[in-house]
Amino acid sequence: MVSYATAEPQFIEVNGICFAYLRFGSAAKNTIPLVFLQHFRGTFDHWDPQLLDPISTSREVILLDNSGVGKSNGTVPGTYAKWADNVRLVVKALGIPQIDLFGFSMGGFAAQMVALNYPTLVRKLILAGTGPSAGEGVESGDPAATGRLAAASNDEEERGGFLETFYSLTPGKQTLGDKWWNRMTTARSNRSDYVGSEGTKAQIEAVLRWTNREYASEGSYDRLHEIKIPVLVANGDNDIIIPTVNSWVMFKRLSNADAHFHLYPDVGHGFLNEYAGQFSSLINQFLDN
Repeated sequence: MVSYATAEPQFIEVNGICFAYLRFGSAAKNTIPLVFLQHFRGTFDHWDPQLLDPISTSREVILLDNSGVGKSNGTVPGTYAKWADNVRLVVKALGIPQIDLFGFSMGGFAAQMVALNYPTLVRKLILAGTGPSAGEGVESGDPAATGRLAAASNDEEERGGFLETFYSLTPGKQTLGDKWWNRMTTARSNRSDYVGSEGTKAQIEAVLRWTNREYASEGSYDRLHEIKIPVLVANGDNDIIIPTVNSWVMFKRLSNADAHFHLYPDVGHGFLNEYAGQFSSLINQFLDN
């Protein structure tokens, strides 16, 4: 069976934009594909195979590079509602009537807007290491950590930035981070680079709107009660990028959803890599039940 490592990029043109995606896995047990939306600056070449491959044994997965990211052309949209529009357009163009949706970090912002603006498209929603738009109880992440990720411009800076912001700084945790980095960066050939300076600037501008109450109408905070599908919210217990408390605030505001909340101990934003085996198992259980 084709795996994350061996899946070949595919392309589809929608509204003049050529979107790149990976599509692989088995639909033997579940015919609804799980679509993944990636973190700040990341592409479909920056996932952990230890997370993806156990999931793809029982369902088809689709990893999408949004416009202006990775192997997709176009520009990065200025709002997450527009990111969500792109997801919907690609899914429709692929002829898929319904999806399960996984959004990690910034991808989780977009995933919330997909579920809100296209409620019949998403069957089940997974929100990992993410939070709602600006509102009461929502806290800002460490600006120095985000700044380091934004400024990284070579392999050494990227490795250092992600290991120090995704993982605790203890020697043991940094060793786990090293293992993740090595398997992530060697999983696939012909990998895309992280999003460049222009796209990074656009992604930051989208974050600034998301975290500003002046643009509340574009965000999710005041609308999370509209989501009425099963939702799995997960994070590490010490996330400095999107503070863990934001996941709790989001969970509590999903008042009409069948919402589940799961925290992993002694870990931050990179929990889905550090606990890849446990989290992939939880995802499969959540989607199958």
